[in-house]
Amino acid sequence: MAYEIVMPQLSDSMEEGKLISWKVHPGDSVKVGDVIADVESDKAIMEVQSFKDGIVKELRVKEGESAPVGSVIAVIDTEGEVKEPTETNAAADKSETPPSSSEVSQKSETKQKDEKPKEHSAKIQNPKSKIQHSSPSVVDELFGEQELASSSSISHNPPSGKAAPASPRAKALAAKYGIDIEKLQKDGKLPKPAHEEDVKEAYLRRYFTPKALKLLKLYNLSADLFEKGKKHTEKSVEEYISSHEIPLPKPLDSMRKAIISTVEAAAKKPVYHIYDYIDATLIEKHESERATVTVWLLKLFAEAMMEHESFRTTLGSGGLQVWPNASISLAMASGDALYMPVFKDVNKKGVDEIAEELSVMKERVKSGRITPQDLRGSTFGISNLGMTGIERFDAMINGNDSAIAAIGSEKDGKISVTLTVDHRIVNGYQAAEFMQTLKALAKDPAIFKS
Repeated sequence: MAYEIVMPQLSDSMEEGKLISWKVHPGDSVKVGDVIADVESDKAIMEVQSFKDGIVKELRVKEGESAPVGSVIAVIDTEGEVKEPTETNAAADKSETPPSSSEVSQKSETKQKDEKPKEHSAKIQNPKSKIQHSSPSVVDELFGEQELASSSSISHNPPSGKAAPASPRAKALAAKYGIDIEKLQKDGKLPKPAHEEDVKEAYLRRYFTPKALKLLKLYNLSADLFEKGKKHTEKSVEEYISSHEIPLPKPLDSMRKAIISTVEAAAKKPVYHIYDYIDATLIEKHESERATVTVWLLKLFAEAMMEHESFRTTLGSGGLQVWPNASISLAMASGDALYMPVFKDVNKKGVDEIAEELSVMKERVKSGRITPQDLRGSTFGISNLGMTGIERFDAMINGNDSAIAAIGSEKDGKISVTLTVDHRIVNGYQAAEFMQTLKALAKDPAIFKS
């Protein structure tokens, strides 16, 4: 019996997931609870487990590819033996990139000679362009529908009459352009069986070096933009890209989609800003390799939040919700990725405990092992760019938080603080009182003895 494992929904906003790595291979035995894959959502990387015993039958998503939530990513045979893919599964496999010619050759040699090759579609960019030309181009000839219908236009150097393992359309296209399928398969330049897309790519290789073809696909360029009958190199394609000011397309990954969603939601909130400073004397005096400025900021803001419940408040569907403890989201970056992990109940923790939690969280961010649970439960946020030398900036409120503090660099013994506040939850006078408390705490020696 086939047990299908689907792409899980790891967060409320997740629409698709990226398959980071498979932990199993087809034919492997798995048991309930075994981790079969790592999947990246719009906010974190999570492990996907099998909930049944069996044999891995199919892995339908390649590493690095994304799939919609709820779509099948793997199939487990719960009867304990590996079976040949069904017609339905074979159809699904058509979307996968064909294996290397060496791999396919090994598999083909073990099959019966009279077995009909299965069709599949290679993932190759169709470079057909909307740009019209007066003279036929490489792609005009290659992708013209009428060309396959005519058998009278077979060009020079036709392949031998012996049947080669290839689809009918691949054979027709090969005959049209004088491509010897058997020879290319023997040389390892075409897979077995060969399909129409394989022949198309072999034809294009006559006119573009491998690196040039890679650039065409990377920039979504049509081959018919280049002169026919001439071998084009990587340099010639690069020159075309540069001279025509063509940008490099970069599809949005799940992290960028999450950032866009968060920023768009934050931009709709009615906010205002308060600009002030806190004294940096005691912070700098007690700063150490472990008890960093960020650690002390978490401590100071948590203490201030406990004196001002509006900064422990969120807006729910039924009205305002006041939370008992100070939980703070902290902006942390890793490369292009930006996370807002939550430090929960900071008011109950000493400096050493906060420092340890910060160290652990930094490692999770660095390794991409942030979980959805790490990103929930805050009512206030901090974004610290002081270490970069930025004196002052604005930050956007994270999620349902009531406010966020943008921390700038120290100057003349003071650290700049810019509060961005949700006016629906906190009014201006409440925010001003909060800042007065924060400034007093920054000068209180008792705070730095904890």
